[in-house]
Amino acid sequence: MTATGRAMLRRREVAEAPNPNPGFAEAPSVFAGQHQMAGERRVANPVTGEIETIRVNLGESPLGWLARRKDGNGLSLLSAEEVEAGERLREDFEMAQIGPKVAQDWSRFLAPAERQSGPGRGPSEGPMFARERFGKAASVLGPGLADAAIRICCFHEGLEATERRMGWSARSAKVVLKLALQRLADHYGLMRCAA
Repeated sequence: MTATGRAMLRRREVAEAPNPNPGFAEAPSVFAGQHQMAGERRVANPVTGEIETIRVNLGESPLGWLARRKDGNGLSLLSAEEVEAGERLREDFEMAQIGPKVAQDWSRFLAPAERQSGPGRGPSEGPMFARERFGKAASVLGPGLADAAIRICCFHEGLEATERRMGWSARSAKVVLKLALQRLADHYGLMRCAA
């Protein structure tokens, strides 16, 4: 079957799939849907701190792209545990709000002045705990592995771009990332769960 035929079949699958957001939600585009890898991601609500499940395109990140690829033996390049470890690192990175600031930060003006007393986590403590988790994970990885994991998982930098920035040879970022994800999966306790 040609690539055009596969694309047409994918559009038909998207068009015939039930709309997950009935009501006033916009129906999914069949042309955009053929290029997406639909999935779900658990994120923390920045206001309440509650964990919510949202729909995402898993193919938008280099990690999602690698998760779909197979090696010479037909096995996935990344295991489910390695992908989960990379996603946990990215979630902590985003929750910790470590990324570069590109606009005025009004959060201190919008946050309540007094701190919550007593047990429990307030919304402002989420970034603090995420920053601690992210710091521990980065220290477990060490300098070289942490650089690759942060660039690829958190900043969504491509493998080739990472190789150029780090001065590595071609196709080496994939190997370094796999080592970093294995170490992260062990750090998060995911490898023990899989065994």
